[in-house]
Amino acid sequence: MKGKIEYSLIRTFIPSKDHDLSRDFYKDLGFEISWEDKDLLIFGQGRQTFFLQRYYNKVWAENFMMQAFVKDLEALFNHVKELKKKYKMIRYKNIFKADYGLTFHLIGPSGELWHMMQSD
Repeated sequence: MKGKIEYSLIRTFIPSKDHDLSRDFYKDLGFEISWEDKDLLIFGQGRQTFFLQRYYNKVWAENFMMQAFVKDLEALFNHVKELKKKYKMIRYKNIFKADYGLTFHLIGPSGELWHMMQSD
């Protein structure tokens, strides 16, 4: 191979046990839908996007992890605490200082784990 291959975008696929519930959750979490059909949609903000798929495998979902960086981690944490009233199945840990930075963990509707991080 000659030259360098440059990737312009990489997306992951997030499972959904209840697709409509997960769709609503991610909208309420602040992500926007840029495209959708009955089995797949693209969520995100700007070029930071991911797929939400109408597919669920318990082992995979409960071992799936994402990391997101936000400018105001405390504001996101407070928003998640409010979302817990509507989405009883989600879980979270309080904000803590890890070796890799200020973070909190959020487990979404299908068991997927988000590492929510404070950006610099």
